[in-house]
Amino acid sequence: MLFAWGVSALALMIGAGLGARALIDPEWAAKFVRLKADEQGGGQAEFRATFGGVFLALHAAALLLTGFYLLGGEYVIGVCATGAAFVIAAGWGGAATGRAISMWRDGADTKFNRMSVGVEAAMAFAIAMPWLVWFLL
Repeated sequence: MLFAWGVSALALMIGAGLGARALIDPEWAAKFVRLKADEQGGGQAEFRATFGGVFLALHAAALLLTGFYLLGGEYVIGVCATGAAFVIAAGWGGAATGRAISMWRDGADTKFNRMSVGVEAAMAFAIAMPWLVWFLL
């Protein structure tokens, strides 16, 4: 079970790192997700807010709860950490599902999308690992 928590924590760190990088460098985030900011001036703020702030805050909050659980072992914190990880994993899984549907329905079967759906599914699996281990035991 400790291994599952470690994998989940590592994936949460990756998600938080992506958010921190996007918060600091919205142009990098735009290139990473292959989108362009609009010319009205709000585009950079959107990349900082959505791909930066949301990603960083969600993953960091779940990582904080995970850390409290691993260091202190409190049952209530563990339940919260597991729930937070499950919700974030569902988000990554939803992203993978949406991208897979787009590949199927919209003819968007590109190398980038195939790689992205694999990464998104792997992140969902890694973050949800404590739930999966608990469910299977």
